[in-house]
Amino acid sequence: MIIINQYFLILFTLFIQPSTSTLELEIGEFRNTKGHLLVSVFDNSDDFPDNEQYALVNKKVKVTQKKHTILIEDLPEGEYAVVFLHDENGNEEMDTNFVGVPTEGYGASNDAVNTFSAPKYKDAKFLLEGEKKSLKLKIFY
Repeated sequence: MIIINQYFLILFTLFIQPSTSTLELEIGEFRNTKGHLLVSVFDNSDDFPDNEQYALVNKKVKVTQKKHTILIEDLPEGEYAVVFLHDENGNEEMDTNFVGVPTEGYGASNDAVNTFSAPKYKDAKFLLEGEKKSLKLKIFY
């Protein structure tokens, strides 16, 4: 009986894969084509938005036009939040002025941005279901 259960588990694992989705992010409008777009996708609130090393996905794309479409494929269905930065000077961090206001473009899913604090996961979260989800995200300068 145990051998049959082990074979069933192996077959189940091989042939029944969890549903995955593609996340399409349309981000714009950039004020220039300097630097890179840094995108992080989080699946929990613990590290959102500052600890990108713990993000589920990180992407870096050269900014070459006023709008960019980023595809993130093979994400399991579930809850996520996205945060992004137009890193114009290439230092891979958000630059701010003397009072802490960002001087480079930034944004989050659901346009959940705050001028004087980081976006909150609860405001940026969304449900990824089905084959594909498209989000149009505004960049704030």
